[in-house]
This record gives sequence, structure tokens and C-alpha cells, in this order.
Amino acid sequence: MTDNDFDIKQPAPENARITSDLTALSKTMAPLTKQLFGKKGFVEVSILTNWDKIVGKELADFSVPQKIDFKREQKNNGILHLQVPSGAFALEIQHREKFILEKINAYFGYNAVSGLKIVQNATISLISDVSQIEEEPQNLLTEQENDYIQSLSQEIKSSKLKEILIKLGHCIFNDNHKKEK
Repeated sequence: MTDNDFDIKQPAPENARITSDLTALSKTMAPLTKQLFGKKGFVEVSILTNWDKIVGKELADFSVPQKIDFKREQKNNGILHLQVPSGAFALEIQHREKFILEKINAYFGYNAVSGLKIVQNATISLISDVSQIEEEPQNLLTEQENDYIQSLSQEIKSSKLKEILIKLGHCIFNDNHKKEK
């Protein structure tokens, strides 16, 4: 095909490739996800795709929303099914249920969910990156460095401020030791 084969006034041949402007992936995926999730609609899709934004990273790291059960012909006061890896996480979710429900309903602006059903599944692994888990900081300080930090903070009257400054001193010396290695 040459440039002369296409005339602006005539429609393109059937086998010609037609391009359009770029569109956001979310616009392309929205109709597909609505089809996949069927009758559940906007609420369920939003909870699944924005779970970490709704409840925060801490809770999202050990819980996965599965589905919402609504009464027939209703889209409010649903029961959210949450999957957790063990009983310890289930207990934590149970203690935070009121907080989670408030966050979900605030996100949607109406009483979308009124209860949680916690489902334990030991086969799921929720923290994808082991480096995300904070480990206890190593204490690489020498006795002299520790004494130095204590002497600097000795005259501070506020116990809370003194504690914070001591922790800061430990962090600084520990970081310096790690850089030397």
C-alpha cells in the first residue's frame, strides 16, 4: 500500500488498521471488570481494587476482601467477606471491625457495608515482599557511644523528649556503623 491508496474523502479499506487516541487503562478495564463481577456492581469492584486505600496498608497487608453479600434488590448494609491467613489475624480484624466498617462507609459516602464475615485461609500469603517486614534494629553501639548519648540527654527534663532523643542517637550511631561495614 502506498500513500496514494488512501483518499481522505473516501473511507479506509476494510483491511486497513484504524488507530485512535490513547485511553487510560482504567477506562478500558471498567466495562470488563463490571462484566466479570456481574451483578455486584460498583461497590464490590471498588473495594477489591482500592482495599489498601480504604483501610490502610497495615490492614490491607493481612486481609483480602472476597465478596459482599447484599439482601435481594439492595446495595447497602451488605456483609463483606474478608479472607485472612490465620486465627491471629482474624482476631485482629474482629477487634477492628467497627473501624473497618467506618472506613468503608466513609469511602463510599453511605452505609454500603454493615458487617464482616471473617474467613481463615492458611494457604494465602499476603505480604508479597519480605523486605516490607520491619525487623528489630540491631544495636551496634559501643559502650562509649551509649554513655555519650546518655550524657547528652541527661539534663533534659521531659521524659518523652529524652526518650526520643536517645532513640535518635542510637539510630544515628547504628547507621554510621552499618555504613562502615
